[in-house]
Amino acid sequence: MLSDVYVRAYRPLVVVAVASLALVSCGRPRLAYDVGPPSSIAGQPLLDNPSDSCPAAQSNWVARADTNKDGAVDLGEAKADARRFFAMVDADNNGVVTPSELTDYRIKTYPAEYRRSIATPLPPTGAPVKTPGGTELPDPEKRRYLLTPATTDLVMAADADLDFRVTLDEVVAKMTERGAKLDDNGDGRISAGEAAAFCG
Repeated sequence: MLSDVYVRAYRPLVVVAVASLALVSCGRPRLAYDVGPPSSIAGQPLLDNPSDSCPAAQSNWVARADTNKDGAVDLGEAKADARRFFAMVDADNNGVVTPSELTDYRIKTYPAEYRRSIATPLPPTGAPVKTPGGTELPDPEKRRYLLTPATTDLVMAADADLDFRVTLDEVVAKMTERGAKLDDNGDGRISAGEAAAFCG
């Protein structure tokens, strides 16, 4: 009997709360990708043809990175591809990639509908973020978090010393680790079939 009274009393509040949540969720643009586009093992988004499946995108990456055209990507070719990608992201050429540079790169390269979604800033956060070393990184729009709402960022995951920036050595080390896991037959190379396993 008492529970019926509570149900009748609080039912309108529950309805209002659910309706409010629905309206709030409608106000923010939905990302075109739930977990981001396919990426190379160095973290470069594979956007040659955005309609490609992830295995097709990985196959295209192998064909592009395979400079000696032997049908697979060896460590030297993978490192060269990672260096090329790193140089594209490191806008100020200072040898480190920051979250802001990564965001700017993605805004320029992602398809238009995704760029519109990620360009909508979140409310300001207030005080700058401090790294473990004490460095302040102003990030009033939370830009470093806008692009990977559901997954770990493949580039920033290479940040071994947790200083909110990645060096080429860190990117290459993380890429080498990923490549070793994909190299099923242990021949030191990644075939298109092995690269497809990076799709998850």
